[in-house]
Amino acid sequence: MSDSGPCALSPTHIQGRIAGVILLAAICLTAAAQKGKETNDESERILTLENAWNQAEKNHDTKALTMLLGETFDFTDDDGRYMNKREWLAHITKEEDHFEVLGNSGMAVHQFGNVAVATGVYRSKMGTGRLLSGRFTDVWIQKNGEWKCVASQATLISR
Repeated sequence: MSDSGPCALSPTHIQGRIAGVILLAAICLTAAAQKGKETNDESERILTLENAWNQAEKNHDTKALTMLLGETFDFTDDDGRYMNKREWLAHITKEEDHFEVLGNSGMAVHQFGNVAVATGVYRSKMGTGRLLSGRFTDVWIQKNGEWKCVASQATLISR
């Protein structure tokens, strides 16, 4: 049997194919890295929105909160109270909560296409009250390029 048939490849041909495969792999890895970077960029955006939410809530800024929340927003407070968007904004408007401290730490964002789940620990203190801490889970939906929070749940872990 001869090695000079139509299926035989010269060493130069083999090297060219290997170089092509390496180039293709590099392109795929670069594309995957860019996709990962886009996800991280969206995570940073969600974290920024979470911080904006705290500032808006602390300042009783219902206009800003309206922009952050989806129309179907549902909130379950750390004491088990449920409020929809209208009820929650009405609660903020009453200015019953006067936060001295309101902030988050240990936040993480997990993105699934146009859905992001933000979790973390919140700390709050009102007036001369104690510093409270709890865990939260917020669900964000991206629609028409805008992120809106559609659900939020808080669980108190210390008084």
